[in-house]
Amino acid sequence: MVSIRSVTSLLVLSIDLSTAIPTFLQNVLQNGISKELNTRELEIGELNFLHTTDTHGWLGSHINQANYDADWGDFVSFASSFKRQKVGKSRDLILIDTGDKHDGNGLSDATVPNGRISTEIFNEQDYDLLTLGNHELYTAENTILEYYSTALSQKFKDAYVSSNVEFVTDDGDLVPFGSKYRYFETHNQNIRILALSFMFNFQRTNPRARVSPATSIFQQDWFKQMVKQYPQDKVDVIVIFGHMPITDPEAHEINHVHTTLRKLYPETVIQYFGGHSHIRDFAVFDERATGLQSGRFSETVGFLSIDKIKSGAPEFKRRYIDFGKHSFAYHSGVSRQTKKGQDLSLKIASVRQELNLNEVIGHVPTSYYMYSKPITSKHNIYNLLVTKVLPRLKSDQTDETKSRFIIINTGSIRYDLYKGNFTKDTEFIVSPFPNDWNFVEVPLSLAEGVADYLNEGPVLYTSMAPPGARSRKRHPESCPFIHDPKLSKGYTTRDDFGCDGDDVPHNTELYFTVPNVVQSVELKPTDGVNVHLVFYSFIQKDILKALNELGETRLSGFEHFTDRDCKRYGGASTKELLKEYIRDGE
Repeated sequence: MVSIRSVTSLLVLSIDLSTAIPTFLQNVLQNGISKELNTRELEIGELNFLHTTDTHGWLGSHINQANYDADWGDFVSFASSFKRQKVGKSRDLILIDTGDKHDGNGLSDATVPNGRISTEIFNEQDYDLLTLGNHELYTAENTILEYYSTALSQKFKDAYVSSNVEFVTDDGDLVPFGSKYRYFETHNQNIRILALSFMFNFQRTNPRARVSPATSIFQQDWFKQMVKQYPQDKVDVIVIFGHMPITDPEAHEINHVHTTLRKLYPETVIQYFGGHSHIRDFAVFDERATGLQSGRFSETVGFLSIDKIKSGAPEFKRRYIDFGKHSFAYHSGVSRQTKKGQDLSLKIASVRQELNLNEVIGHVPTSYYMYSKPITSKHNIYNLLVTKVLPRLKSDQTDETKSRFIIINTGSIRYDLYKGNFTKDTEFIVSPFPNDWNFVEVPLSLAEGVADYLNEGPVLYTSMAPPGARSRKRHPESCPFIHDPKLSKGYTTRDDFGCDGDDVPHNTELYFTVPNVVQSVELKPTDGVNVHLVFYSFIQKDILKALNELGETRLSGFEHFTDRDCKRYGGASTKELLKEYIRDGE
């Protein structure tokens, strides 16, 4: 006998729930899906938003994670079907993205230039508002690609907003990176929206872009003119979206932005959409302002709705949607792709084939995790690196008779390494960045203190806080720890609205603290007291700062180290070393 639940699992793959079957069977199927996934509903409002951020090239789904098995074609289909079937013609939907589209997946990183094909795929989504992140600014090639292919594109020329980032032309002139702001009315509710976009105070840009502090724009003439042209009585909702965290306990950038805006628009609804810190998050700024942040790596689509915008106290509802086919089918009521989405999924599969991303290099015997195993565990990826992978580094520039300390920042590792085939795509997923090794010869007494110094100091480009695991000063209480054999592992998010934000309940994952840096130490029985301190050129400034501050306290007559003391070490990158280790099967 086939159960209703079994029938549900079969039918959901091929039936459009909204048109192809009778209402009573629709209800049976929907209830079956809801029961199977225990899915929490989306509460549709007058004004609704779907939000993505920090996709980092993950447009081809997560092959090893069933929770996130949708690709970009599925997402394009979902957004279209959700708007048509659930939002309808009486309410409004706005699609938003807040940047970081490079560095993290072979679909974006295996091309030259980085993002050449993935940008085309990403731009197939019909965003109403979008902007850039810091990963569009590390190299001139990425910045130029973003500016000309997206910010100036015919499709997004009105939708692309960046209020505090400027592009540097070939002639050296500064021009807006898209529009400074956008003012528009929604199609159905005629809600008047004023949208601005801010990036956090990022100062490692390439020469083709400049980022100004967010609050500095409030003194600029264009902003003053904008406020004059669109005062409070002409604006129903201010949308502030951009690449900065909505919870920022250190710099408080978004809070400073809010303080100024609230003075200018004391009664207006303000809705923030953030990014950069790779977490699911929702923050309440005041009774008429909230913020949503929607995770990372195409694991999450954030949903937010606002009711009573023009009549009394506004009501905000939020949900974090797992980036998976089941969630998309349930929330849209449509299980099959649109023609556009289907064509896009076929294109993604074809591109992966062309880039050889499915090419098997070796086999990973067990999974290695960034956060869910302690750093001392043999199943922790950083432990694997410092004990097995980094010792394989060979210099092509200097002798290797001296003892050495190899230091890497943990932010250079971007994702867990899962059991199974290690493909060309895997090397980009785990460690997408090319890296150059430098070294400096220093006394052993200094070298042995550098890692501790960097780990005790400010955050050094780490891999960001574990998703959903960072502390929140406003809400010290925790959500219940969930351990249910019927549930899969996934996000169990705690935010300013409580513990029910995730659309599908999951078992709670443990998270362990990750330091700013890790090191591999190789001590040799040599006569000298000096050692080689080896590190990424990316963190040279921080290495020198650590050496000089330690030297002042530990050595008499100490002379500061400078860039001139640092030399090229050479050798394979971390991702190449990892690939070799897996391929050799050690």
